[in-house]
Amino acid sequence: MNRSMHIQVPYGHSQLTTTITGSKAKCISSKQWKVANPRKLVASALRQPFDSPRLANLCRHSERTIIVTCDKTRGVPSKITLPAILKELKAGGMKGEVTVLIATGLHRDETIDDVKERFGSKLTDKLQVIIHNSDDENELVFKGTLPSGTPLYLNKSVVESDLIIIESTVEPHFFAGFTGGSKVILPGVAGTKTVLRNHSWRNIDNPKSRYGNLDNPIRADANATLKLLEKKIFALNLILDSQKRIVHATAGHPIKSFNKTAKKVSQHSTVFVKEQPDIVITSNGGYPLDRNLYQCVKGIAVPEQINRDSSRIIMASECADGISHGAFKELLLTGTPSEIYAKLQSEDTVRDQWEAQVLCRILLKNQVWFVTRRELKSEIERMHMHYASTIQEALNSCKAEGQRILIAPEGPTLILRST
Repeated sequence: MNRSMHIQVPYGHSQLTTTITGSKAKCISSKQWKVANPRKLVASALRQPFDSPRLANLCRHSERTIIVTCDKTRGVPSKITLPAILKELKAGGMKGEVTVLIATGLHRDETIDDVKERFGSKLTDKLQVIIHNSDDENELVFKGTLPSGTPLYLNKSVVESDLIIIESTVEPHFFAGFTGGSKVILPGVAGTKTVLRNHSWRNIDNPKSRYGNLDNPIRADANATLKLLEKKIFALNLILDSQKRIVHATAGHPIKSFNKTAKKVSQHSTVFVKEQPDIVITSNGGYPLDRNLYQCVKGIAVPEQINRDSSRIIMASECADGISHGAFKELLLTGTPSEIYAKLQSEDTVRDQWEAQVLCRILLKNQVWFVTRRELKSEIERMHMHYASTIQEALNSCKAEGQRILIAPEGPTLILRST
């Protein structure tokens, strides 16, 4: 614990800084990754897949191959990964067509310019790129019912392919346990009806649906989807450090290789906290995850499992794209957090309710100060949070002097546990 501490918190492409004095402050972080050549890491993973033939072997009798990758909120370094995947396919002598499908889930604002930002214009122009639209029933195929009872509608380009390649980053997730893996398929390229059932109030409320836990109903549906597809499926799983560099890669069996990667993330990202904090300062990890307020519920949820009921949360995020999800915003304007929470429990699942549900669950116990651009002040206050233009302003507002302050700058890349 220090009496005076200078802190830096990721904010967009830069950082916010402040000095904390007169309080008991402690800054936590994940373990440092060993930095290596990212292209070599990816190439090595593809050459030595876990519990799976090499991609070069899998593709030999495939006429239609699809690469399913994440949208702009995930920051997959596809400029590195896609050329490596295509090289492996070429080595296998694959002559069929290759399509790239952008897994947007229910996100609606992905554009081809966003794709070019991640792929590069030259590579994008060479590929057939499809941006998934969960509402376009003409592009969906019903594949049956999952063991949970969830009706499974998937993008038809996945169903019609012989070989499915998933590429994703793996990091902690606030209700699916971890991002990536089978989650790229469900919700990534699933129909709206499927996602709404999978993201039901009951599934989100399940105490297992929290950061760092793979044994949850959301992930169970996603894994069951891969089995129901009965296709050749190959995964490339990436871990990025705080500077968005590839620091670890595995490939192979879509569930087993992913679980292996998630375990590695857990070992590096789990931090045990001895004393419950009075105040937690956190972020959404900077760009690209802090592009909009909707995504920032992930950062707000980071300290949920270590906070006491009176703890306060200070969240810093640039929100360059504003709120982004209109349905999420409208839900939060329909009443108090307790009223909204009860209403969501009693009614059918609607779009974006999971984000509102988690935020309201936290707001029932903890006040939130949101540090961002001044033009969002009115909307943030209408959404039951306090606005602050700087971290220091937030600290002053929540009377931080003499309080026990925990700083978690990395936000959603951390898994916090009480000892």
